[in-house]
Amino acid sequence: MARNRTRPSKAFTLTQLDYFVRAAELGSMTEAANSLYVAQSAISMAITHLERALGTQLFVRNRSKGLQLTATGDGLLTRARIILGAVDDTLDAFRPDVLTGPLHAACYPTLAPFFLPQIILDLTTAHPGIEPNIRECFADEIVRALGSRAVDIALTYDLGLGDGISKEHLATAPLYVAVAEGHPLTRRGRLSLSELAREPMILLDLPFSRDYFTEIFTSRGLVPNVCYRFASFEAVRAMVARGHGFALLHQRPAVGRAYDGGRVTALPIEDPVPGLDIVLACRESEPLSRKAETFAHHCRQALRAAIAGAPAIGRSALAGD
Repeated sequence: MARNRTRPSKAFTLTQLDYFVRAAELGSMTEAANSLYVAQSAISMAITHLERALGTQLFVRNRSKGLQLTATGDGLLTRARIILGAVDDTLDAFRPDVLTGPLHAACYPTLAPFFLPQIILDLTTAHPGIEPNIRECFADEIVRALGSRAVDIALTYDLGLGDGISKEHLATAPLYVAVAEGHPLTRRGRLSLSELAREPMILLDLPFSRDYFTEIFTSRGLVPNVCYRFASFEAVRAMVARGHGFALLHQRPAVGRAYDGGRVTALPIEDPVPGLDIVLACRESEPLSRKAETFAHHCRQALRAAIAGAPAIGRSALAGD
């Protein structure tokens, strides 16, 4: 006679999965409730029922640290995102003229202020029902967010993305030298890396970026004179504007002033230095959802507009010519 085995109940709902994902992402049932405009008790009850249905604990409740996922909960988070994403995309397929609901995307922090405002404006104007949920992420964070299904697509530099990521080239951002207005180097016009190596450098100190900038020198047998390091793009520009040194940068603000009113001048590099590719990154061998593809469409448009309006320095490089 076959023995009866106790199996976990399959009686859980999409709403319970949705509440679980939101609580996991925010690390708090109260924050999840506020973001979903429901009572905190509704979140708590949904997660309790989900744990009972699955026969496992999903969170460790800690008053001082909030909610912490168990190993099982962490595994469910990725699976729940897959399920909710598939349901969302299925609904979109049956309403081809209307896109609604959350769009989960990422953007590299130094690209965000230059492109995201226009992308989101165009996206939400064309599709008012879309709810953009876009996070700033560095390269390693983008890889993790794509792998865990926290995001479906990212606008980023082709820097540190590694294997398993599909990349669509949009443009190439040219490298330039940022110096203070009136700096003696401005009289030179085009600057060589050998002369820059003798000048104090202000390094944009971000993951992968720091290595990229220093290797521009070391690959040519030069050692940059790094005097200051900042993780903030605008802190680097402000230091440059006050004459503390030069910086190597890619994105050029529409105005030459730093936050404190100092002025920054952009100069081209004499050496043949390749620019940095701007790409759309997504999971390899997996089609984009309709909302992610719509985001990609508006990213392409924004980059084309940037290419058309690029300054003379590096216009061909930005266009990828």
